[in-house]
Amino acid sequence: MTSEQQQLKKIFKFASRNLRLILILLLCVTAAGLALYLQSPKVYQATALIMYQQQQINPTRLSPDVETELQEMVNTVGQQVASRANLEDIILSHNLYPDMRKQLPMEDVVVAMRRQITFEPQRRANIFQVSFSGDSPGQISRVANTLASKFIEENIRFREQRVTETSAYIKDELAIAKAALDEQEKGMRDYKLRYYNEMPAQRDANIARLNTLQTQDQSIQNNLQDLKRTKLLVQEQISLRKDILTRFSEGKIEALGDSQGLSEPERLRQELETLQSRYPENQPDVKRLQNRLQKLLETENQEGNTPEQAIPPSAAQGPLDSQLAQLELQLKEIDISVARLLREQEVVRQQMERLQGWVEAAPIREAEWAALTRDYGQLQQHYEDLVTRNLEAESAELLERRQRGSQFKIIEPALPPSKPFKPNFRKIMLLAVALGLGLGVGLSYAQEFMDSSFKDINDLEEYLGLPVTCALPLLPTAREKKAHRLRTIGWTIVLTVGFLTLLVGIVILWIKGIIVF
Repeated sequence: MTSEQQQLKKIFKFASRNLRLILILLLCVTAAGLALYLQSPKVYQATALIMYQQQQINPTRLSPDVETELQEMVNTVGQQVASRANLEDIILSHNLYPDMRKQLPMEDVVVAMRRQITFEPQRRANIFQVSFSGDSPGQISRVANTLASKFIEENIRFREQRVTETSAYIKDELAIAKAALDEQEKGMRDYKLRYYNEMPAQRDANIARLNTLQTQDQSIQNNLQDLKRTKLLVQEQISLRKDILTRFSEGKIEALGDSQGLSEPERLRQELETLQSRYPENQPDVKRLQNRLQKLLETENQEGNTPEQAIPPSAAQGPLDSQLAQLELQLKEIDISVARLLREQEVVRQQMERLQGWVEAAPIREAEWAALTRDYGQLQQHYEDLVTRNLEAESAELLERRQRGSQFKIIEPALPPSKPFKPNFRKIMLLAVALGLGLGVGLSYAQEFMDSSFKDINDLEEYLGLPVTCALPLLPTAREKKAHRLRTIGWTIVLTVGFLTLLVGIVILWIKGIIVF
């Protein structure tokens, strides 16, 4: 015989020897479990199913559907439903726990009711159940429906409060950002107005204007040089004319013309040729002599007279010589032109100096402007983001006020339960059977352990260390056999009656509705 067979044989013999004890303990513990079930108060549970309906209009980023997870929203709204104010109102309106309210303060009653409320998700998507347990089926169904209605009301209030607080917060942030942006723009505007001509954006224009002024200054300088040369020439002519007048007044010459006895047109031609040999045609003195010569010739042609070779003596007796007067007038005009050009040159050079300062200050202003506008881009982007979020918050708030957002809807109201939620008969009886069998086996094993007698040949051989050659079976007397048979029949009848009584009692109680499977 193998070791496994020997082990099974030992177990079978152990069970047969202790079957009566095991069955007695199983019967007793099972009966105790039934008694415990009958003594436990019946607790019923009513459940209302709520479905989460997603809003039809696309939610904005600030919608509660986007900002809050569904489970988080259910937990938050559930805590608001289970608040003391709501539960106290439900307790008073439905007259719950009248005996408890007489003995305990309202805080303890609310805590006890809170333990009987559950918010649990279902396997189906977006479905939740609101459950309430109690000892009155009709009353707990009404309370469960009230809790479901409170859940929907609190959800609406929570969503409106959430979007309203979000909108107010964003408005405050927007006002702060706008004030900071306005202050930044004001500083930038004042700086630009103060240093507009020195800004880097004006550098190219300033350089172009500076080049133009430099060209203008060079042109004025050239004109001044031309006028100075003309002035020297006119001064020479005045000196020559005065010398002729002096010689005429002393009688050294008979007629006053030019130094070679030429007529006025011929003298002007000679001077014009002299100037043309020195200066270009666009020189002011050259043009002036050309105009004088042309006018003099036109006048003589109109009178039909030949120009005189000399000035009458009567016309040259005094210091008023027409040619000398013209030369002196020409000299004054040159002085006036020189003064005007000097003034223009001074103005041009002042402008050049100012423009040069603007150009040199451009790098400094560029660095200062960069430091001033370093955070302007981020501040402007932050302001634009807040403007966008403010519009979204206003849109979300409008949707919630019109109740166009996501909502909870009761799809299955709570009905009065037909059987109690607690205690669970099946669970109690299964635990009682398991406990009875466990106690029976445990006590049997303890009894076997305390008994020092040998029950098997193998145990004896293992204990003595010697092989057993012969074993005599127990031979009871007729009287002992009869007593053993009577005891066996008695215990069998007792256990059978006990188990049948227990089974019949369970069936009768189930038919009466006292026991609910």
